[in-house]
Amino acid sequence: MVAHSQGGGLGWSTAIKNSGVKAVAAFEPYSSFMFPKGELPQPIQSTGLFGELKAVEIPFADFEKLTKIPIVIYYGDNIAKQPTKVRNMDHWRSGLEMARIWAATINKHGGDATVVHLPEAGIHGNTHFPFSDLNNIEVANHLSKWLKEKRLSSTD
Repeated sequence: MVAHSQGGGLGWSTAIKNSGVKAVAAFEPYSSFMFPKGELPQPIQSTGLFGELKAVEIPFADFEKLTKIPIVIYYGDNIAKQPTKVRNMDHWRSGLEMARIWAATINKHGGDATVVHLPEAGIHGNTHFPFSDLNNIEVANHLSKWLKEKRLSSTD
């Protein structure tokens, strides 16, 4: 399943409710990061578009379903490394930070979640819509390689 932006939470929810979802690839998800009961992180303060970013607490039985499939999350350029008053950059900073906390929690429970900040992977020039940017083939190749590594490509 491929999800984008606010649809990230729909991707996680669908994977929890539908065993037919074999993996989730999310591009710049922002909200609805789901954590098991008792492991909810503190909200991440942000001057971004929606203010502080809060995670969602769900029953462990539901969260555990997310540990049974590989998940990859992509973020592009123009994301602040530290809190900033530049609203858009700070918005995505908080999203990237929460995604890393979420992936670490999934992995702690035996899952397989990866967060890819494209500039850190050597891929530059991406907006909030990396699949429509001028380097979209490079981004698609990165996802294709991940799918192949997880034995989910059509050639496996």
